[in-house]
Amino acid sequence: MINYFNQQLQSIYASKRVLAKEISQNQNKALLALHPKFDELLKSKKQTELDVVKTKAKGLDVADMQSALEQINQDIKQYAQQYDLRFTPPYLCQSCKDIGYIDGKPCECLRREYSSLLKENSSLTSLPKFAFEDNKFGSMDVPQAKGMDKLYSIMQNKVCDDFDGCKWNNFMLSGASGVGKTCLALAAADALLDQGVSVLYLTAFEFVNIFLDKHTHKQTALAKKADYVGECEMLIIDNFGEEPIYKNVTLEYLFSTLDKRMANNKKTFICTQLGAGALIGRYGEAFLSKFTDKKYSLSVGYITGENLRKS
Repeated sequence: MINYFNQQLQSIYASKRVLAKEISQNQNKALLALHPKFDELLKSKKQTELDVVKTKAKGLDVADMQSALEQINQDIKQYAQQYDLRFTPPYLCQSCKDIGYIDGKPCECLRREYSSLLKENSSLTSLPKFAFEDNKFGSMDVPQAKGMDKLYSIMQNKVCDDFDGCKWNNFMLSGASGVGKTCLALAAADALLDQGVSVLYLTAFEFVNIFLDKHTHKQTALAKKADYVGECEMLIIDNFGEEPIYKNVTLEYLFSTLDKRMANNKKTFICTQLGAGALIGRYGEAFLSKFTDKKYSLSVGYITGENLRKS
């Protein structure tokens, strides 16, 4: 789990515990109203415990008080068993008592909350869901079918199924419109989110606007995503090359982000319609080398084929 969501998770679980306590207090009041004898026993216990503390502070013997307290506790236990009284807070998760951890390890309920936050913050909820199982290139008669089917296999087996062990940090698909680049990226995102890997999908336009707002100190929802751009484990930038070039913003923040992500072993997936020459002309050779060096990048030649969006 990445640290980005720690504060949100702590707030969620604090709210759960507060809710459980409030419900418990209300339920306990109702129970005690029906069992005044039990209420008296509880009050007697509290008073005896207080007397023990005060007497000890004076250096006096408390043996008789301790015996009395033991008897009161026994009477409380017997009364509760006789009338099946339960005063345990109604935690949403009885396993971890709404703490989120069991013996220092994340509870299953925490994993579910974390997974929910990943999906909410992925920026994918407004896009059509696409999974590896939806890949039909193996049975399609289009020029790009064989190559794209192979790419699906690589992304599924060598990247998503072995995300931590994958040697590649950068991925780039360049090709004509509608050949299937975005669908492959969405399939990878779907698989990774299901595994609890943090994914952020952005168009290049959104990416630039995030850092434009950050650069100009605007407190927008987009600007607040800047930290997540750097921290998410898989960043997907679609329609790369269609974003405006703003002075002191676009290239500067792009290169800074990529360098920091590579240094922190984060993965970045770019989809673009630009070929190598256009990418160099727009971003420079240094950028292209980050996405074509086989030591840490997976990229293929320019993908051509049938525009499947017209099908």
